[in-house]
Parts: sequence; C-alpha cells; structure tokens
Amino acid sequence: MLAASVALAGCGKSEHDKVQAKVKEFETAIAKKDAKTLCNDVIGPALIEQYVAHGITCEQYWQTGLTGVKSPTLLIGRIVVRGTKASAVVLSGANGQESSLDAIELVKTGAGWRVSSLGSPVLGKS
Repeated sequence: MLAASVALAGCGKSEHDKVQAKVKEFETAIAKKDAKTLCNDVIGPALIEQYVAHGITCEQYWQTGLTGVKSPTLLIGRIVVRGTKASAVVLSGANGQESSLDAIELVKTGAGWRVSSLGSPVLGKS
C-alpha cells in the first residue's frame, strides 16, 4: 500500500495539463466574477503591473470589467507549451456579446502558470 502511494505521488501532471488547469481556473473565476482569485492565483505579475501603471488595481480592473458580463463562457481549444511560455486558443462569449476566438498567453512563474496576456485575436475580423 505504501509503495502504491509513493508511486502515485511521483506521477505529476504534465506542463500541458497544468496550463489547461490554469485556463480552467481562469474560466471558473470569470464565471463567478471572482476578481480576488483572478488576481491572486491566475493573472501574472507583468499583467498586474500594467493595471497598476494605469492607476488601477487588478481587482478593480476585473470587478469593473466583469460588471455587465452575463453568463460568460470559455471553451478551451489547442494548448501549446514551449518551455516557460504557453498559449491556449479559446472561444469566449457571453449573453448579448459576440463570441471571439482568441489566444491566451501564459508564463511559468515561481508560483506556477499565470496568464500573461489576454485576447490576442486568432482570426482577423472582416
């Protein structure tokens, strides 16, 4: 029994799985409009620094940005991991808003994977 426990403890998630889990955490926090989780566990330091440079905290940014969003959805597509950087193609939408196919960029930090950039368009609009 102990040997089985030790063997299972050694089975870690792949980096792909960790990135996917972080994007799912992002999705859940958006759906719950949970700015605290977004800022503490999901958004990367460089992105938070951008908010602060513009005179707003991370939590203020997300609380304001999610105010009018109703029933947000995020479908995760292809994930690519390259060393300490990753991207995930996502289809996002919400009631009353046009859906968008975008890439979320992530970076591996000392605290794990964090979102470093949001919404780089995958397909151009005509």
